[in-house]
Amino acid sequence: MTINQHALCARALRFLALDQIEKAQSGHPGVALGLADVIAVLWRQHYCFSTDNTQWLNRDRFVFSNGHASALYYAAMHLSGLPMTQSDLQGFRALGSHTPGHPERDLEKGIEVTTGPLGQGLANAVGMAMARHYLAQQYNQEEHTLFDYSTYAMVGDGCLMEGLSHEACSLAGCLGLSGLIVCWDDNQVSIDGDVKNWMPEDVVGRFKAYGWHVIAKVDGHDPKAINSAFEAAKAVESQPVLICFQTKIGYGSEWEGDCRSHGQPLGAERIRVLRQQWDWPHKPFDLPDNMSTVWHDGVDQNAAYRRWLITSKAYEQAFPDLWRALMCQQQAPDMTTVESALQDSFHILTTNKQLATRKASSQCLHTLTQMSLGMVGGSADLSGSTGVSHAAVDVWLPKKRPGSFIHFGVREFAMFAVANGLATCAGLRPYVSTFLVFSDYGINAVRLAAMMRLPVVFIFSHDSIAVGEDGPTHQPVEHLCHLRSIPHLSVWRPANTQETFCAWREIIADRDGPSCLILTRQSLPQPSTRVLPFSEVARGAYMIRRVANPVAVIMATGSECSLALQVADKLAEHGMAVQVVSVPCLERFEMQPQAYRRQILLGKEILRVAIEASSAKDWYAY
Repeated sequence: MTINQHALCARALRFLALDQIEKAQSGHPGVALGLADVIAVLWRQHYCFSTDNTQWLNRDRFVFSNGHASALYYAAMHLSGLPMTQSDLQGFRALGSHTPGHPERDLEKGIEVTTGPLGQGLANAVGMAMARHYLAQQYNQEEHTLFDYSTYAMVGDGCLMEGLSHEACSLAGCLGLSGLIVCWDDNQVSIDGDVKNWMPEDVVGRFKAYGWHVIAKVDGHDPKAINSAFEAAKAVESQPVLICFQTKIGYGSEWEGDCRSHGQPLGAERIRVLRQQWDWPHKPFDLPDNMSTVWHDGVDQNAAYRRWLITSKAYEQAFPDLWRALMCQQQAPDMTTVESALQDSFHILTTNKQLATRKASSQCLHTLTQMSLGMVGGSADLSGSTGVSHAAVDVWLPKKRPGSFIHFGVREFAMFAVANGLATCAGLRPYVSTFLVFSDYGINAVRLAAMMRLPVVFIFSHDSIAVGEDGPTHQPVEHLCHLRSIPHLSVWRPANTQETFCAWREIIADRDGPSCLILTRQSLPQPSTRVLPFSEVARGAYMIRRVANPVAVIMATGSECSLALQVADKLAEHGMAVQVVSVPCLERFEMQPQAYRRQILLGKEILRVAIEASSAKDWYAY
């Protein structure tokens, strides 16, 4: 690569980004001008992906954690031959376009994750790097390497200020995640100005303390220095790498080094001056005729993918069982097999013994993690309390052996966001756990899992004021309402062991979005029946006490279902016939046909009462 070739490619990136921002009259030109040299070197010489198959299992992962720089990302995709058209670029930030103001997960176009809330993408990248290490441990064999991809994350000062970055990067250093290469756009400017007034810390020292390898003071506008930094980063073993690229926000423009360039379009006149200054005579969105040839510089973008296909064919022949397991975890599971396994596991439990739903869930997990479902998960220092640990699980041993169970430490936010990253890789099904009251610490990541439709399982135990002696700080009241308000998130609150097993069945079957499983600390009474009501629970609500000529309906969830039954029995002594409905999942119930909902809740002339140890807001609609 010559400097002239690089200069042409970097200018193409810059002006395609500026053209998008100027047309939309909205966006972030400063980072597009400042980081273009780094992106040009990375995407042309190091980032390994396939335009033939954007979902290739061993593709390198690329994450723009500072997602406000999306115009630069889209420009790189367009120049690299990914299915990001000029029309897409011209629709930047427009409703319904493929180029929103912050990148949204779209594997067909090559976008791995939705980013925007700063630091989230960085934590997602940690999850992707963890997935590479776990998958390599599970599937790689001598002379047959299926997984050795690198994960590249672009971050700005804002990402590193967010507390999430401390949690995620501390964990990454602890685990020794080689292949994770984080590129810091070190321009010392954020929206309000020079960051020395609010970010004075020694970032290099901080990351070294985490156990990272740090490559400091790299000139982010010198292609040779940039290339050397990436070469050095890829050679590091047993450590993640931070590359500190010193750049100038708004590089080359009148607003160079000025915080105004962070989030304001430069304007037609400043862009005209830049075009003249950088000898770029092309109209907006136009490129030189030889741009594709120069960008690729004779490199076959799909050569690595074709070599991997040859490797995978040889692997399939040599290790058919492992290959079959890998393929299975990426497909919809055989639910007949799952149901049968859950039935067998359920009948191991003592008949009619009172049991906390967290313990019933633990029995389910013990069964499900032994199947080829790609389940990998852990806890934020509460593995025994949330019921996610069991003797058969293989624990991740830092820097020794990646396992399917991860001790995240007290890092709830990082745990949730890391789970999102894990869920993007090779059909893995992450589950993570803490107390319900601590869901607040990572709710942003739960919301993003729902936006991306990632099949993460968020297990929240200690679900109500019945926690007791820990006091109000540990007694969730508004959390169920908050979780239920998130679109595309299924919230399951089972009432007993049977419903817990059935809820897990539905969670495993649903690969189109995340689920929350809300579990009790206290033991609960069990129904006399030993049959798992799979079909009833699947509807989200069903009658657990049916009576003739009811005068009222009580709806209840979780531990309050047993209370509702006691109330109904007491009222029956006074001659009042009351029907009781268990509602393990409101979202699922609202998807049912109107006729079924009317059958369950009866007519409006019938009194309806809801019992739940939570906010009442979810129930007024009924």
